[in-house]
Amino acid sequence: MCAASGGNGSGVEPDVLTVTLYHHAMVLSRHDKSLGTRERVNQKARTRSALVSAAARLLEQGRPPSIPDAAAEALVSTATAYRYFTNAEDLWAEAAVQALDLDAWLDEVDREIENAGSDVAARAEVAARLVGGRMLADQRPFRQLVKNSFEQWFAQQDLPHKDRTPLPAGRRNRTNQTILEPLRDSLDDSQRERLARALALVSGTEAMIVLTDAVQLNADEALVTLLDANRWLIAGAIAELRPPPRKE
Repeated sequence: MCAASGGNGSGVEPDVLTVTLYHHAMVLSRHDKSLGTRERVNQKARTRSALVSAAARLLEQGRPPSIPDAAAEALVSTATAYRYFTNAEDLWAEAAVQALDLDAWLDEVDREIENAGSDVAARAEVAARLVGGRMLADQRPFRQLVKNSFEQWFAQQDLPHKDRTPLPAGRRNRTNQTILEPLRDSLDDSQRERLARALALVSGTEAMIVLTDAVQLNADEALVTLLDANRWLIAGAIAELRPPPRKE
């Protein structure tokens, strides 16, 4: 029995002990490699996030961020920045979304619409002032989003339809449906949907661009026009779509 122990004092055969120690060493090695890989992934995510946040800050200051500018703001080297973004347009695309904080902002817009009560015209005015007003006051990031959408559309025109990536849907129709909610008892679902689609023409970045570029209005004039267009469109649609009162 003593000879069988091999004199190592463990009571385990030498070859079994060797295999056991090797197995534990390999497990620890794989664990260390896994931790190292995870940390590298996390570091890359942090660097990318720092670059996008830096570019968003530059956008908020009214400065179109170049790759070197964003790298300097994020305290990383320009060479490192180019490993994450090969051109400024891609960086702008992500920075514009972050700078605008669209989802949180539009959630707040929806709450303000609800707070306006049941008058649809008043609800539409709240939306036009909050959304249109912000777009007119701070046009750069919104125009950047439009530019990104156009570039994605043009980049895919030579691809088969099945290989194209759909453009992201906006929140406009949802906000317009919120505006029209008090009409649920007087207009059916399809009528409210038609009106919500029509309202999309007088809200959002396209309306802002038409009024400021094509019509050459300043921000105050453009906002008044947006308010007029929303009010007139809703009044006309309701007059046409609501059934006439029954005659006694």
